[in-house]
Amino acid sequence: MDESNQLKDVRFLRDVVARTQPPAVNQFWSVTLMWGCVVTIGFVICAALGIAGKMAILPWVMPGLIFLVAWPLHWYLRRKVRSSIEESGVRPRFRRDLMWCWISISGMGMLWTAGLVISGVIASHGYLLIFAWCSLLFVGYMMNGVLLSKEWFWAAGVLLASLIAAVVAGFLTEQTDFYWFAGWGIPVAFLLAGILGRRNALRQTVPA
Repeated sequence: MDESNQLKDVRFLRDVVARTQPPAVNQFWSVTLMWGCVVTIGFVICAALGIAGKMAILPWVMPGLIFLVAWPLHWYLRRKVRSSIEESGVRPRFRRDLMWCWISISGMGMLWTAGLVISGVIASHGYLLIFAWCSLLFVGYMMNGVLLSKEWFWAAGVLLASLIAAVVAGFLTEQTDFYWFAGWGIPVAFLLAGILGRRNALRQTVPA
C-alpha cells in the first residue's frame, strides 16, 4: 500500500514539473516563422513608404498586415499543427496565460499607435512607435521563453541588442535616423525564433 502511494506521489511531482517547465521543443515553430515573414514584409513596405515620404499611410501598414494576413494564417497554421499533434496521440495544451499576455501586448501596442497618430506626434517623432513596439515585444518574447520554449530568449536578446545599438548610435551621432534600425530587430527576432524552433523540432528524438 505504501509503495502504491509513493508511486502516485512520484507521478504527481513529475506532472507538476512538466507543467511548470517550458517544453524543450516548440511544435508551433511554423506559426512563429510565418509571423517573421509577415513582419519582415511589413517593415520592407514601411521602409519604402518612408523613403517615398508617404508618412500618412505608414502607421496603417502593420495593423493591416497583422489583422488581414497574419492572424488568419496564424489560426490556420495553429489548427493544422494541433491536428497533427492530436493524430500522434498527444493532446496539446491550451495556454490561456500566453493568449492573454499577447492580447494585452497587442492592445497596448495599438493604443500607442493610435495615440501617436491622433496626436500628430508620428509625423515628427515616428521612431517612438518603434521604441514602443520593441519594448512591448521584448516583454512578450521573454514570456514566450518562460511559458513556451527557450529559443524565445535568443529572440529577446537579439531585439534588446538592436534596441541598445540604435540608442547608442543615435546618441553618439545625434541623429534620429539610427533609431529606425531598432525596428529591424523585430522581424529578425521572429525569424530567429522560428528557425531555431524548426531546428529543435527536427532534432527531437521520437520515443520508441
